[in-house]
Amino acid sequence: MYARINETEIFFDTEGSSLRKVNGGLYEVPTIVVVHGILGLDHRYLREGLGQLSEVAQVLFVDLRGQGRSAHAPVETVTYEQMADDIAALIGALGIRKPYVFGHSLGGLVALHLVLRHHGLARGAILAAATPTAAPMQNEVTRTAPSLTTRASPAAMEAAAKLFAGELNTASIAAYFEKVGPLLAAPMNAGLAERLIKGITPNIELMRHLLMHLPSDFDISSRLNQVNVPVLLLAGAHDWVNPPRTSLAMAKMIPRNRYVEFENSGHLLFSEEPANFRSVVEDFLASDAAPGWY
Repeated sequence: MYARINETEIFFDTEGSSLRKVNGGLYEVPTIVVVHGILGLDHRYLREGLGQLSEVAQVLFVDLRGQGRSAHAPVETVTYEQMADDIAALIGALGIRKPYVFGHSLGGLVALHLVLRHHGLARGAILAAATPTAAPMQNEVTRTAPSLTTRASPAAMEAAAKLFAGELNTASIAAYFEKVGPLLAAPMNAGLAERLIKGITPNIELMRHLLMHLPSDFDISSRLNQVNVPVLLLAGAHDWVNPPRTSLAMAKMIPRNRYVEFENSGHLLFSEEPANFRSVVEDFLASDAAPGWY
């Protein structure tokens, strides 16, 4: 499905209805708006892990501006603020009242921008393997972070170095996904990442824009104390992309939060420990007094 939002077309899809029949009555369940990672991808890798939540919530998947099935957009319009405004406008256009916003990786930054820029729109936020800054946070806990170098082959390290040095082309991106992509999951979850990202075609122009031009602009760590909704912070113990110490530092600054670490997960915790993930999210929704269903 498509919606015309802020002079572009945004693709979205839902799993689960907003009303459920229980003992002859209709009850409204929470809506979770899902925001994918930013690097020119789309929402597909989240469907398996987040789709299971449709048993207790309506789950709305979105392809961000210029990404996935959403319409092409000039790269200069693809900023974290604009993507957050797009999500807010979509929520308004669909008439969704007080949804929870889920953000994975840099999608968590979009979620944070949304709750900071649109006060009262979201009921809460769920941030999985997220970060509010490209630089180390000043109050990060003293804790050794998982490292790519301890797991990666020389070929994987070379592929990662090329990508993050700005060598972005079809060959370098294919090499990154082939060599480094499998390492996004924890060692005990071998094969998962390849399955989740299979078939995703990155937008190279957007990847270049987001990796090379925006990182210096997205540090909002100093504003975390202004987040005025309950936040569930989720981290994978084996995540070298956004390690647990980043989420722990965020927990020190966000006024109302709950931190949960997944011992057998890396960057894709929602699919690496699906039963645990669902249980934690359900508990968060219930403890936040979600209407009707709980």
